[in-house]
Parts: sequence; structure tokens; C-alpha cells
Amino acid sequence: MVMRSTRINSSLLVAIILLLLLGRETTYSQSSQDYKWYIAAHGGAAQLYGDIQNEEYPFTKFPDETELGYGIRFGRSISPAFGAHLHFTNGKFKGVKTSGDQAFASEFTDVHLAFQVNLLNLFFENKNRLVSPYLFAGAGLIWFRSEAWIASTGEIIGDAGYTNEPERSKSSREMGMMVPAGFGLDFRLTDRWYVNLESGLRLTNTDLLDGVEKGSQKDAYFYSALGVNYYFGSKSDKPVIPEAEIAKVDENPFKNTSVSVQCIFPNDLTAMDEFMMRCRVHKGLIDGKAELTQVLPIGFTVLDTTIANASRVEFQNYTLSLYWDELPADTAFDINYNVQLDKIFGNLPMSNILYLDRMNQEYKFKQDINIKRLIEPEPIVEIDEEPEIEKIKTEVAEVEFRVQIKASYKEQLSVESLEETYNLKNQVKEEKIGYWYKYTAGSFRTYDAARDYRNVLIKSNGIKGPFVIAYFNGSRLGNIKELQTVSPDYYPLTSRTQKLQTSQTVLSKYCYRVQILALYNTSESILSLKQKYGIDDVINEEVYVSWKKYTVGDCFTKSQAQELTNKLKAKGIQGAFPVLYKDGERQEQTPE
Repeated sequence: MVMRSTRINSSLLVAIILLLLLGRETTYSQSSQDYKWYIAAHGGAAQLYGDIQNEEYPFTKFPDETELGYGIRFGRSISPAFGAHLHFTNGKFKGVKTSGDQAFASEFTDVHLAFQVNLLNLFFENKNRLVSPYLFAGAGLIWFRSEAWIASTGEIIGDAGYTNEPERSKSSREMGMMVPAGFGLDFRLTDRWYVNLESGLRLTNTDLLDGVEKGSQKDAYFYSALGVNYYFGSKSDKPVIPEAEIAKVDENPFKNTSVSVQCIFPNDLTAMDEFMMRCRVHKGLIDGKAELTQVLPIGFTVLDTTIANASRVEFQNYTLSLYWDELPADTAFDINYNVQLDKIFGNLPMSNILYLDRMNQEYKFKQDINIKRLIEPEPIVEIDEEPEIEKIKTEVAEVEFRVQIKASYKEQLSVESLEETYNLKNQVKEEKIGYWYKYTAGSFRTYDAARDYRNVLIKSNGIKGPFVIAYFNGSRLGNIKELQTVSPDYYPLTSRTQKLQTSQTVLSKYCYRVQILALYNTSESILSLKQKYGIDDVINEEVYVSWKKYTVGDCFTKSQAQELTNKLKAKGIQGAFPVLYKDGERQEQTPE
């Protein structure tokens, strides 16, 4: 008597499986497809591995033991790498066992729920990939009806799924559990249409798929199919952005905001004037902490101590610093304060440096201020009275030269450590200008003395890149050239011109320099040339229309110039050559 497996309510199981699939909530933020749902039709071949088969003739399984199957599948993409589908298949099995003179035929219907993993999207997400391999596994049910017989006589030797044996009714089927697992490939045709190739093994808990039951071995079968998938549903125009990306976008919402600082000066400013400085800051909707540093020209004195609702105001070394714990709410606000001018004149530079904490960025703006020279009337001196000593004293400007050896942005260095590192005991001074800490050494009355000290620091103390800076009445100048305005007698080129004129008189108004470089429409730093070629002598920059020519030395004889030329060539300046000057002007030919 054929053993029957226990029957259960199959309709209830199918309903539970559908509810699990359709009601599943996903925690993923994005589907692997533009359209999450799909339906597929498939057809293929089914092969049973049971008790009735030709194990000794495996190649006969294709013509003799292969039947057709077909079905449909409903699926959903859960994430770029994961999906689920509900699979229905209807098909047949057949087989022979030549050695036992046996044959069988079966009909089956199976349904299973499986989850699949897109192998490439696990590591490299790409919803437009042409070929996507995947693995799948799940659980399901199979309903079947099978019959086995003696091949030579047709005598029935076993069956399953039939009732009322005398009438051989097909109104009922046997049911079993099965576990599918396999491999598939999706071939993308369009956004909605895919071709699918899939093959999988179904393991069952029954031994009756071939109509006979022998031992404890359970039957299994392969189903390989080719199908067409159609994706449906509405396509989202706005893809969901993960929270991490949203935070990143909102981190700096003002990155395209236009920021500016513009100052307006009165017309006809003259030395010794007192005036109102008016500046306007454009910052848009940017809020939070801020700092504005205004580097004013030498000779500007800020008279106000409370400016533009700043939480803190500092003024030293002609540098005004304003600090806000919270910027004004307006997109643009004004900064006004009173300024007293000293005896200065000319076209003077001014810098505005605005730091916005919200942007973590510095914005720099430069302007020029034109100040006219003050013309004072000649003083009237009483002849019959003895002038007081104090009244006839000549006011001498205090000019000082130092050598800057180090600078640090926003980070204060140890003066003691610098002195110990460079063997400069009790010589290093510290200044804070805007965000910069600057460190200098030495104090000299002339530029040439400071320059010689700089050379000593390079050769003996191992300091890289030191340079000479100037101070006027205790305040640091932005550039040595500013001495031309505030104290021309101390400007280095002025003193050198005087020396050159003296030397020219001694040498019958002729002298030589050595040219080392000529540049068209560009220039080179004197300091970089000295460091590059190890030149200790003075380097002069001369301008001829669009050309800038660089020569070495103040004034030499012809033999001295030739000797220096040879030394410079030995240092790698192969294009060096002597140049003749007469009365300070360059000559094209050597004098007779």
C-alpha cells in the first residue's frame, strides 16, 4: 500500500505567504530599480532525481527524463542588492530505469517564496547594469500526482495523489514541503523589460514524486527556465536622499553667498585730517561668530573704542580688529569710526580681512587711499629774541630695521624655544598682526646693517628665508617701499643712489654692474634670487618698458666686474655679463 503524506490546508499557507511578501516593511532607502514591482512569465525544463532513473546512463536524462514546465512570478526590489519573489510553476516529470524495467510519469504544481541577493550590487551599486547575477533561496510547497509501472507490461506498481483507485480520479493531489535554491541572471533590455535565465534545485520532504517509495532518500528536482520580467508602478522623480547626505548638504548652506567689505573715504583727504571712516560689510544670511581685521596705512589712528556693536575692539600697530560673538541679522551692515591722520601723504594701501566662523573661511579685500600732502606756511622767527632750544629742535623720525625669522598663522610659538633653537638669546620679539604671530630679531638704524645681520642668520644660525622689515615710530610697515613716503632718507635705494653718485665721481662718472637676469612682463623676488644663487651682494631691479633687469653690485671697476662675473658663472648663472653705467644710466657701449 502506498504511503501518503499528511495533508494540510494549502490555501491558508498560500495566503500567509502572500501577506508576508506584500506587507513587508523595508528599512532600505532606495530600490535597485526605478520601478520596484515586477511580474514575469517563464518556461523551461524539469528533471526529477528519485528512485526511477538511469543512474548508469546520465546522458539519457535529457531525452528520456526531461519534461516541460511553465509558470509566473511576482517580485519586488527591496534595495539595490536584495529582493523577494513569489514563484508559481506547473509542470511534469518522467523517467525510466532500464535495469529494473520501470517507468513513471508525474504532474506537479509548486509555489515558493524566495529572497534573492544581487551579487554585484552588494559591492558596486548600478541600477543600469546590463547583466546582473543573483542567488536565491526560500521555502515552499509542492502538489503532485505520480504513477509508476512496469515498462514492458504496463502494470501499475505505485502511485500518489489519486483517490477512488478503481476510477483513477484526478480530483486530488499529494502535497509536500520543498526548499528551493539556485542561481540566475537578469539581462536588462529597457527600464521596464528584462530577460531572466534561472536554474535551481528543489529539495523535498517526500519520496513519492516518482510514484514509488524506497528507503529514506527524499526526491529532488531541477527546474531551469527562461523568462521575461516586466517592472511596473510609478517612477519617483525625486530620489530619497539618505540622512547622512542630507546632513552633508545642510552643513554649509551659504557656500554661494557673495561676501564683501568696501570702505568709502572722503574726497580731498589731506595729511593731519580727522575724518569718518565708513565701511559696509555684505555677508548675506551668514550668522555666528566673525572677526574683521583692517590693516590701515601707517599714520592712521582710530579714535573710537566702540564700533558697530562689536563685542570686542582692538587697535594696535595701525591694525584694527573687531570681534562679534553673533553677527548682525541684516544681510549688510555698516562700520563707522573716527580716524586721525598723521603727516602722511600719497596713494596708501589698506587691507580688510573678514573671517566668518560659520564658513570657516577668510575673505581678503584690498583698497588704496589717496591722501594729499599738507603744505604748511613758513614759521615767523622773531630776530630780537633768543629762541628756546625746544623750539628749534629738528624732529627726527624714528626708523628701525629688524629681521623677521618666523611667522605662525593663529598659533603662538614659544619665544624661548626660538631663541634656543637659533642661538638668539634675548633677541627675539613677538608681534600679533591680525591672525598672524610674527617673530623678529635684531634692531638696526640702517637697512644695510640689517641686511648684513640677515646674512649672518642664514649662514651661521641656520635660519631659512629671513628678511628685513622696517618700523616707523614704533609701528611696523607693510613694505620697505613705504619708507619712500614716510621717511625717504631711510629708504635703501635712496642711500644706495647717493653712494653710487659718489663712486661715479671718483671713477670719472663711469662704473660697472653685472647683469644676471632679464624678464619680460614678469618679475622675480630679490630674496629668492639671493637664496637661489647664494649672492651676498646687493641685487638691483631696473625697469625698461616691459622688461625687468636684475644686476649685482653698486659700482665696480671693469676688472672687478669681470672678476664678479666669473664667480657668478661658477655658481650657475651662465648668462651673467658686465654692464656699463654713466651718471647712473645704462650704456650700450664701453667708453674709449
